[in-house]
Amino acid sequence: MACSSSDKPAESHSGPAWLSGAKVLVHGPDNAYADCRKVICRHNENTDLTTWNGGIYLVHRTAIGQKLGPNSALHVYRTDDAGKTFKETALIDAPSDRDIRDPSFYTVGGELYIKALTRLPVNSTRDSNVDTVAVATHSSDGKAWSPLQDIGPHGWSFWRIKEHAGVYYNAAYEDGDKSVVLFSSKDGVTWTAGATIYGVSQDTPLETELTFMPSGRLLALVRMDGTDQELLGDEGRLRTKVCWATAPYSKFDCPQELTGQRLDGPVSFFHGSRLFVVARKHLTGTGKKRTALFEITGKLEGGPIDIKEWGELPSAGDTSYAGVQPIDENRELVTWYSGDLELDHAWLIAMFEPTDIWKGVIDFSKLR
Repeated sequence: MACSSSDKPAESHSGPAWLSGAKVLVHGPDNAYADCRKVICRHNENTDLTTWNGGIYLVHRTAIGQKLGPNSALHVYRTDDAGKTFKETALIDAPSDRDIRDPSFYTVGGELYIKALTRLPVNSTRDSNVDTVAVATHSSDGKAWSPLQDIGPHGWSFWRIKEHAGVYYNAAYEDGDKSVVLFSSKDGVTWTAGATIYGVSQDTPLETELTFMPSGRLLALVRMDGTDQELLGDEGRLRTKVCWATAPYSKFDCPQELTGQRLDGPVSFFHGSRLFVVARKHLTGTGKKRTALFEITGKLEGGPIDIKEWGELPSAGDTSYAGVQPIDENRELVTWYSGDLELDHAWLIAMFEPTDIWKGVIDFSKLR
């Protein structure tokens, strides 16, 4: 079954040689006045994938656009055939007075959890004055989900939650995009603030992806939006801060920047011994964005590291925020969102236009 929300024919795209089966999974219909707490709306974004209970689960946000508001929801799906077909299992409404976005999965014991961010519906740049609260919901069957529960302090946006050696970790960024701090938890619900990962507010640090190396060393890739002039990623510097810590992760050193790439909405993952990231790519001077596959190379135990782009997934307009899960020893299922490929509007316009959820399969045997 296809998760299509309109009669629009399924769009597919050949993509690069290492990507197969790239097609639209969820269409964003142009229903600007719909109740997004009941139906799929025009702007679909913020995907994540996880393998749990014998299947692969997908979650994404739906809303009218990027603007914060309670007219938004999360949709959950399951596939039992490696992403060929998906069946929707749940719809999770935003709180009555807050926006919901940036969902990601994690597991605690035998239960599946979704972390999300709720924010006040105010007009804001740099996530200022939005009173972010990280929330979670959990399920034992992927169908019935608990009421949303606050798991983070007011003013902090939890990014992707990672488990290591029985402890849960996430990099949270402060409202106003002022700093990034490591939070930890024993149960995935009660969290404690720890070391500052990066605290230079002038760099506007926010979404920070954590990756645990085989030794236990922790890599943090910090998105930095920079100055007002650089905020949209269209001019000035494109940079990602590279920070490292060793257990017990009480101090981070940030000796390096990846220049030329600002990794918005990153998801990192190992395929064998190789480390990859899917993130937003900025086409400087055009106002346009893409979703791209990168590989982190160099010394993966403390750096220095480098970044290599392998190519773009079919994407345009407002795009990125991917999910990745393995299918077999050579292939991984990937999801992301994108605006209209033919229109290819600048990101600033496309944030308020229809966007679709895409899926594809990355064949790592072709990434040599």
